[in-house]
Amino acid sequence: MNKLIQLENVTAGYDNGIVLRDVSISVSDQDFIGVIGPNGGGKTTLIKLILGLIKPVSGTIQRFDDQQGSFIGYLPQQSHIDRKFPITVQDIVLSGLMSAGTTFNRYSAADKKQALDLLGQMGIGHLARRTAGELSGGQLQRVFICRALISSPKLLILDEPNTFVDNRFEHEMYELLQQFNQKMAIMIISHDVGTISYFVKTIACVNTYLHYHPSNIITEEQLAGYNCPLQIITHGDVPHTVLQKHDHSFDHEHGHTHHHEHTHE
Repeated sequence: MNKLIQLENVTAGYDNGIVLRDVSISVSDQDFIGVIGPNGGGKTTLIKLILGLIKPVSGTIQRFDDQQGSFIGYLPQQSHIDRKFPITVQDIVLSGLMSAGTTFNRYSAADKKQALDLLGQMGIGHLARRTAGELSGGQLQRVFICRALISSPKLLILDEPNTFVDNRFEHEMYELLQQFNQKMAIMIISHDVGTISYFVKTIACVNTYLHYHPSNIITEEQLAGYNCPLQIITHGDVPHTVLQKHDHSFDHEHGHTHHHEHTHE
């Protein structure tokens, strides 16, 4: 497989302190990596490093891309758009090409067909001429997924993509991502270890440090060993997880984790 991105011994943070320490991970084409970890553990910072939005304090980041603009498709946790602005669903999707050098409103017939095809795959092709204000939160999230895909990126990054997606579409979305994974690498951030482990190939546990788990089968004991305070709960055929509230500290000298947890629904 061709390597797309390599992080080596990366430490990163902000003015208020270090968030990630000594992180190393590589992403190759057709990887499907689930990124898990507690709030504040550094998942978003890892994505910002990969996107080039922040620079590391130390360590190196290499990108092995041979194209500009469409190397990475990104779906942020919260995508903002002025619902009163009279832009159509199709044009929202096409706006994902602007970073690749396309001027707004100057899209080819092939671009427009691709946008319609993606909307059709997401089950909302009939909404192509609607405006953002006419869509539900779940429908709009599907539109944003199409926007992230329109440039045919080599790497697709999704930050909690099921935040606004309805339950009916959630399973379909993951199955579609498996299809897209045949053409691109995917990194998906989620609190739901059980659900993503049903679809991803490998798992990265991020909690200041990064522990790469080279399969999609992970136990609570392994999570504890990674200092990743998540609990796996199974419901039927597809397992789900609950993130526990926790206060923990890691004793590096003795290798012990001290924590207090309270399960929440």
